[in-house]
Amino acid sequence: MPQTDISVVIITRGRVQTISACLQSILQSGFQPFEILVGINGGDPLSMEALSRFKGRVQAILLPGLCRGEARNNLAARARGRWLCFLDDDTVLPEGYFSRLSALILRHQEAVVFGGGQTLSGEAGGFEKAVYALLGSSWGGGPFTERFAPVSGTRAAAAEKFILCNLTVDRLFLEERGLAFEGHLSSAEENLLLNRMAAAGAGMVLSEDLNLVHRRRKRLSQFIRQVFSSGRGRAQITALSPRGFAAFTLIPPAALVFAAAAAFFMPVLVLALSGAYLGVSLFFAVRLTGPLFLKCRVLALFPILHTAYACGWLFGLAEVASGKILRRARPLRCGCPENICDITPGSGAGKS
Repeated sequence: MPQTDISVVIITRGRVQTISACLQSILQSGFQPFEILVGINGGDPLSMEALSRFKGRVQAILLPGLCRGEARNNLAARARGRWLCFLDDDTVLPEGYFSRLSALILRHQEAVVFGGGQTLSGEAGGFEKAVYALLGSSWGGGPFTERFAPVSGTRAAAAEKFILCNLTVDRLFLEERGLAFEGHLSSAEENLLLNRMAAAGAGMVLSEDLNLVHRRRKRLSQFIRQVFSSGRGRAQITALSPRGFAAFTLIPPAALVFAAAAAFFMPVLVLALSGAYLGVSLFFAVRLTGPLFLKCRVLALFPILHTAYACGWLFGLAEVASGKILRRARPLRCGCPENICDITPGSGAGKS
C-alpha cells in the first residue's frame, strides 16, 4: 500500500512523557505513515518543546483549546492521507503496526474502519493493573470489555467494539457522506460517529494485528475524572441522537436514581440492595486472574466506577436538557473559545 495512504492523528496537552513515548514508538515501528499530525490542544509550551525534538518527522499544530470533536475534526481536515489513524497520546505501538494495518486494508477492501485492542504496559503500577482488570471484567466494562483488552483473531465487528485510542477510518467515506465527529462532546465522540458510519453501511474489521499498549490512569483522582467524563459524554450522545443510544449504559444512572429514592422512602431496601451489589461485585472480583491484592483493589473500585459513571451520565443529561430549555446558541457542554465554533473545520458535522 502506498505510504501516502495513512495519516496519524493525535491530540495532546500536558502529557509530555506519554506523547514523547508514543511518537518514539511510531517512529521505531518500521513502515512509516505518510504523516503524523499532533494537535497541542491549548497553550502548552512544554509539549511544544517536546515535539520540537521530532521536527521534520512530526507536524505539531497548536489548537486553541477546542472540545474533543472539534479538535479531531480540525486535524482530520488538514490530513492528506486517505486513512486517518487516530491514536491517544498515551499509547505505545508495537513494531510492525503500520505494516499490519496496511496489509489489513488491502485484504479487507470492503471495510472502512479498522481497530484493535489494548494490552497492559510492562511498566504499569499496581493501580494501573487494577484498572485494567476492572475494565476487562464484565461487571466493569459490560458489553464493551473487548475495547479494553487484547483482541484475538481478525473479524468483522460491530461499532461498539472499537475505541478511539486505536482507530483507523477511511477519510473518503466520511467526506462522501458528510460525517465527522459530533461537536462539543465531553467524551464518547467516536461511539456516535461509528454508529452513524454503521448506519451508512460501513464495514468494520477488528484485529489482533492492531493490538497496542495503552497506559491507564495512575491515580484514583484521574480515574474518577475520566470515568465521570465518559458517563457525561455518553449521556450527551444519547440525548443528541438515537444512534448514540446503548441500553446497557442506562443501568448505572438508573440504579443510582433508584437507590437515592429508596434511601428516602425505604431505607431498609437500600441495605438489601447494597448487600446484593456487594455480593455480585465480590463474585466478579474473585473470578479475576491475579493475586489477592489485585482482586481486593478491583472490588473496591467497582462502586467507584459505577458511581462516577452514573453521576457523569446524570450531569450530562441535565446539561443537555438545560441547554435546550435555555435555547443557548452554544451548548453548555462546549468548552471551545468564543466564536471558535464558526471557524473549526467539520465542527458539528454529521448530526442526525
